[in-house]
Amino acid sequence: MTTIDRSFVDGVFWCMLAMGAVLALITAVVIDLRFGYSLALGALIGATSLRATAAAVARLIAGIVDGTGTNALWGMALVLKLIALFVAVFVALVFLNAHAVAFVIGFKTILPSLAWQAIRNPGHLKAPVDDADDTESS
Repeated sequence: MTTIDRSFVDGVFWCMLAMGAVLALITAVVIDLRFGYSLALGALIGATSLRATAAAVARLIAGIVDGTGTNALWGMALVLKLIALFVAVFVALVFLNAHAVAFVIGFKTILPSLAWQAIRNPGHLKAPVDDADDTESS
């Protein structure tokens, strides 16, 4: 089975959780406790969604490369993940009384986390080198 390097996504995941926790603590003290837990909830749901998407896409691509025929299953898993994300956001905003602005700020900690991970590990931004072209021309 083909394996896909998910270290970049894992780094973004942990950065989102750390940044969400720090921002939640700061805003809970400075602004409001509700704002803080809403921010933390948004970061947690966003990071979990990222991790689930990365796992499903990795298995989808591995199924395509290996030819195992499980592509439709993992494609459907992505659709179910989107439905679960919708339900989680709805529950957080309606039943857990999360502050909408704080929730979105927490959910969008993915943007600075992506930037941080790209700066921290610039090797992931380089195009892969294909040695097969060099050996054929000899």
